[in-house]
Amino acid sequence: MLRTLAAVPPGIRVVDVACGPGRHLDPLARLGFDVWGSAEDAGDVEAARRRLAETLGEDESARRVTRGAPDALGYPAAWADWMVLAGIADLDAALTEAARVLKPGAWVWVETDAADGLWEAADSAGLVIAEAPAEEDGVTHAIFRRPGDVG
Repeated sequence: MLRTLAAVPPGIRVVDVACGPGRHLDPLARLGFDVWGSAEDAGDVEAARRRLAETLGEDESARRVTRGAPDALGYPAAWADWMVLAGIADLDAALTEAARVLKPGAWVWVETDAADGLWEAADSAGLVIAEAPAEEDGVTHAIFRRPGDVG
């Protein structure tokens, strides 16, 4: 995922859905991205805030990492440039929410060990395949895009 986003210009808004303890957030912030994260578990939210505070400070990390479910993020519609969905059990609901939160022309990077139905779920959410999915060691990586012109 970091290799994929390394080719993206800094400054864009990246949302890490189900960010866990924030393993992606701080590296992305250090690369210059406008990072946001959500986690369902309160302990993960606190761990992600601590990790992100190293780069953005405590107040800013507390604002950017929130508690929320992958299918009800609380972010505005058409707000994010990229989203990261890694290890999410209900990809149907998460991809539907991602399609709502993504700007037209924006992207979502998915990592899952349960790829059955992934393409159908993305299609149902209104997303299109942007990069051919690849599987390595039982884990599938795919990039989908919300149709539309980048704004």
